[in-house]
Amino acid sequence: MANTFTGPKLQGLIGHFGKTVPTDIEGYVELPDGKVLSGTDWGNLLLWDGNTIKVEICRNDGRTCHAGTVQPFSLEDGQLMTIGFDGVVRVWDFERINTADSNSDGSRFEMEPNNELVVGRNVCLSSVVRSSLPHSFVWFAQDSNGAIWKLDLSFTNTSPDPECLFSFHAGMIQGLDVSKKSHLMATTTLDCSVKVFDFLGKRELTTRRFNQGGTALCWAPPVVNQSGGLLVTGFENGVVRLLELYNPQRLQTITGQSPEGDAELRLRQPFKPHDAAVTAVAYERNGEILATGSADCTVFFFTVGENYNPIGFIHVPGPVQALEWSPHSHSDNNLLILCQSGHVVEVHSPDPATQKPTNTFHLSELPRRSFKFKSIKSRIKDTARNKAIKEKKKKVKEEWLKDTKQPDAEQEEEKEEEKEELPIIYIPDPPSPLCCGFYSQPGHFWLSMITLGNETEDIEDPAAYSLEKAKQKLQNDQLQQEVELKVSEKQKNLSELQKKFKKVLNDNQNLPEHIRLKPEVQMQIWDVYVCTVPELGNSAGLPLKLRFNEI
Repeated sequence: MANTFTGPKLQGLIGHFGKTVPTDIEGYVELPDGKVLSGTDWGNLLLWDGNTIKVEICRNDGRTCHAGTVQPFSLEDGQLMTIGFDGVVRVWDFERINTADSNSDGSRFEMEPNNELVVGRNVCLSSVVRSSLPHSFVWFAQDSNGAIWKLDLSFTNTSPDPECLFSFHAGMIQGLDVSKKSHLMATTTLDCSVKVFDFLGKRELTTRRFNQGGTALCWAPPVVNQSGGLLVTGFENGVVRLLELYNPQRLQTITGQSPEGDAELRLRQPFKPHDAAVTAVAYERNGEILATGSADCTVFFFTVGENYNPIGFIHVPGPVQALEWSPHSHSDNNLLILCQSGHVVEVHSPDPATQKPTNTFHLSELPRRSFKFKSIKSRIKDTARNKAIKEKKKKVKEEWLKDTKQPDAEQEEEKEEEKEELPIIYIPDPPSPLCCGFYSQPGHFWLSMITLGNETEDIEDPAAYSLEKAKQKLQNDQLQQEVELKVSEKQKNLSELQKKFKKVLNDNQNLPEHIRLKPEVQMQIWDVYVCTVPELGNSAGLPLKLRFNEI
């Protein structure tokens, strides 16, 4: 390990970049003579000799070897191959790299690749694995934008073009909706793509890429678009795009009849109502108004038609989480706006005909109602837990009182219980965000909240008990408590006996002398009463020392 590139670092010898700007290194290749060739995040190659950089390798005229992060991955037959985030595979002459030396102007060495393969547009190569077949030139490359490619790196005239084996989103799905007219599903993510799938045929129909990541998406209802091919998509820069699914052979309601590759998403209309990511889009129940919500704490309204025209916007107390229009069963046409801050705002649908021309789109007079919610799940759970603890203690106390028959002890236990402090109730701050919501009957709606619990306490004490030791300690503590209860019971019984004995002595002294008992020896009770309690589960018995008071 000490002779590898990572060995010096494990030994405390960190590579020195010198005049070269420090960089993250995604990959490296060790050369036969011990030198190391690594990549950089700006696209050039670094030749290391020991823990110092010997030379930086670039292309002629100072151009970078790749556009973006580069990493070498293979050295064989005198050729070095590299991949980059620019989606290109390049082959370099190993002998020239191994004997490279900096020029007089600086620490760079310029050279051109022998071959190159451009995999495709919007391709970001991050890893490659060679085929397991012997003597094969086939490599499988991972595309960080969501694909697996099959590459033939023989670089001959008969080499096939790169083949995309699988295509999928890169990252978490931000928006998803299912068409109400066919077995189609649309998705979008922050990888700047919108995809349409035929989930009945289990295949992808088409993909459209943009310069910004997608954050919200919905299919237009049939009342807006009869063909069922209109998508409304929101993006992280506040832009909303209307995308129309186009198929020259017309998409059928029963999917699986359209040849793969015929469908495509065409841009119908873009507009930018927000200054931050669009987080929700929703059509009004009659399909006449489109509402868009954003992380900039605004909701914008548009008239629906051949072209979508702005009506105006309103401010809300927090970033918009979801939008829900009231259904046809409600007499009022309202929009329910759910905010991530726990606020809910209900506004009436704006009437475009009554809006007067002004110098702003702000709808300041739109009727609205606001609510503020916070989750009490933790409070309910703590209350139930405290109740269970009290009931358990009460049951144990009743059983003990039943066995000992001590009424005075019950009052003492109640006083001690009043002083006991209950666990602190956790109330999240900031409040729990709203997840989703919908209207039920007129004037009522349901909400779902995400409960944010307090962080679990870590185990940092080096002397902390193991699970087995903790269990044994708990059992010993319980045994000790039972022993103390027995001791207390014995002491109370002895105290009662002492009182009775004193009373007998007093009564004897008050009797006439001729009938008074006269003890031959004056007694002082200083004896120690020793007992064992094997019934408590201790086979050896527990010695208990009980001392009488002087009489």
